[in-house]
Amino acid sequence: MTPPRHVGRTPRAAPGDPAAEKSVPRLLRVLLRVPLFYKILIANAVIVVLGTVGGTALTRDLEVGEGGVPTPTFVFLLSLAGVVVTVLVNAVILRLALTPLKGLEQAAARVQAGNLDARAPRSLVSDRELERLTSTFNGMLDNLESYRQRLHEVAARALNAEEEERKRISRELHDDTAQTLAALLIRLRLFRAADDPETRERILEQFRTDLGEALERIRRFARGLRPPALDDLGLVPALESHVRGLAESIDAEIRMDAEPIGDGLTAQAELALYRIVQEALSNAVRHAGARHIELHLRQRDTWVEACVRDDGRGFYTGAAMTEDGAGLGLFGMRERAAYVGGRVDIQSRPGRGTEVRALIPTGATSPTPHGP
Repeated sequence: MTPPRHVGRTPRAAPGDPAAEKSVPRLLRVLLRVPLFYKILIANAVIVVLGTVGGTALTRDLEVGEGGVPTPTFVFLLSLAGVVVTVLVNAVILRLALTPLKGLEQAAARVQAGNLDARAPRSLVSDRELERLTSTFNGMLDNLESYRQRLHEVAARALNAEEEERKRISRELHDDTAQTLAALLIRLRLFRAADDPETRERILEQFRTDLGEALERIRRFARGLRPPALDDLGLVPALESHVRGLAESIDAEIRMDAEPIGDGLTAQAELALYRIVQEALSNAVRHAGARHIELHLRQRDTWVEACVRDDGRGFYTGAAMTEDGAGLGLFGMRERAAYVGGRVDIQSRPGRGTEVRALIPTGATSPTPHGP
């Protein structure tokens, strides 16, 4: 996957970049990357050793009192010097060791302020834990950027689909419904102008036939916009009706095995699951070239599980979800499921078919599942 470009980043090599690291001696780089705990421990051990050795030497060579015992003033000054040196060394070490955290804090503040292209810089003084934290933070922002880009693509596709649907409805109403009504008006005029009873009866019969056909087209048109069976009969009958209609129009076998589903699914959850299954079946027919498709619908405790399997050509799911402009249908299915607290798992391999499994909670406030 090609990482997204982040406009607005500083093009200069940040501290810790390979160009900057080459200018630092190898031994110093190794020492700087020692974990913070060991940095402080080693620094304090060195201070203790130097203090012990230096204090012993000073008490032997410098001012002493009677009997060779150091005076209280000398002991106080020596102890004070040791404390000051210890505090300063620890402050310097902590300052250097916590510099990467400062970079993380500044990057997080820039992101919070709206600069989503901000990233935490690498640092020469980062130990492994801080380096992993920085990499995780930047990776999280990269994923967020990729997710935002995918959402933007889905939104753009949804807007285009909405416009195309409006155009289709406009063409349907103008070319079919409006033309049919115009023809019926002409037949009414012919009916009024005809004097022969047999002619009037023939025109009236044709009028009934055309009116019935127009009514059936309007009903089919309305079912295409939203299946009435979903509201009137429920999820399972609506899916059965969709599968029957789809099987009649394609050269493939579709087998549906559904258990009765209770009333636990909300209206939004039923619609989301219906659209997910509809999209999975459509992908199996249009893109996978499947010859055999299976739809299984089960209720598991507080979850409803729908599984669509096909023997189509299959694909690499990772590549489909990351390629620009590809996999938006898969992404849309997952977004529909996430909207109602569920999830969609997709398993596929080239030449091995595809399995789409949707898990939708029966309760309105059920947590997002992690899979059975």
